[in-house]
Amino acid sequence: MGIEDSIRTYGAKIDDMLRELIPVDEKNYLSEPIWYHMNTKGKRVRPAICLITCEALGGNPENALSFALAIEVLHNMFLMHDDIEDGDTVRRDQPTVWVKYGTANAINAGDYLLACAYKSTLASPVAPEKRLKLLEALTLTYGKTVEGQALDINARAAESFTVAAYMKMVELKTGYYLACGMVGGAIVAGASNEVVEKIWMLGKNMGPAFQIRDDLIDLTHGKGRGGVIGSDIKEGKASFLYSYVLQIASGEQKKKLREIMLKPREETTADDIEWVLDVYRRYDAMKYAQDYAENLVQQAYKTINEIPVDDKTIFKEIASFMAQRMS
Repeated sequence: MGIEDSIRTYGAKIDDMLRELIPVDEKNYLSEPIWYHMNTKGKRVRPAICLITCEALGGNPENALSFALAIEVLHNMFLMHDDIEDGDTVRRDQPTVWVKYGTANAINAGDYLLACAYKSTLASPVAPEKRLKLLEALTLTYGKTVEGQALDINARAAESFTVAAYMKMVELKTGYYLACGMVGGAIVAGASNEVVEKIWMLGKNMGPAFQIRDDLIDLTHGKGRGGVIGSDIKEGKASFLYSYVLQIASGEQKKKLREIMLKPREETTADDIEWVLDVYRRYDAMKYAQDYAENLVQQAYKTINEIPVDDKTIFKEIASFMAQRMS
């Protein structure tokens, strides 16, 4: 069974477990906004990769299901809170939770999802020492992702923001987040600490590559936000392209770029977005970003070759699948 088939199969299992963890029809002001968000049908890639990794390393994926579910719940908690922090009004082509149900309900629903992620991890049918490692992995991922988000929020329209600063931010914000499912699968399978450390490193390559690609998608397809292009510009977000151009643009261009990024979202015009895009094109920032992301993917393959397991096939298949999703 290929990666995509496995994702579909395991994704269906995760959907069933989600309905058990968070019943659909409970009248508690939590179920309705959570399922409004969940029903946008994410692909459940992160939990599936957890289960695929576990099976490939000789473990029983049934024993990793609870942690895989926790990863999907944590993912959706981050999305729900991220939309509030970014001021995004559309996700997957429908109004975001905070827009439909109010900011207070969206924050509270996200908080509840975090509790559910820990509840599901604690329910893992593994030995106590493995369960503790799973809790440590989840807690590390949660903490590092929030650290990265703090850097992201406070780097918006920054006067001095380098590619190196961007990379530090996204390693925290996306690297642990991407690797956590694979780490959990490896822990359940009984993999060594050396294997687990290399998987974390793999996330630090693939996570930023994803984020750079996400920055590019915002300027082309609009990330499923109703076809809106340039949401990151409206938000003043410190994207890879912003960090790159800020280092090499002229003084006047930097000044105007920051002025546009500092504008309130609702005051940023189509002409503003086109001006920023024109500057990015002038410095060939899109190609530089694509090449940088590709280099990170190649680094990921080198990391895979260093993972101390006999059969590295599954990690190469996962990396190939991820790279295709970025193309």
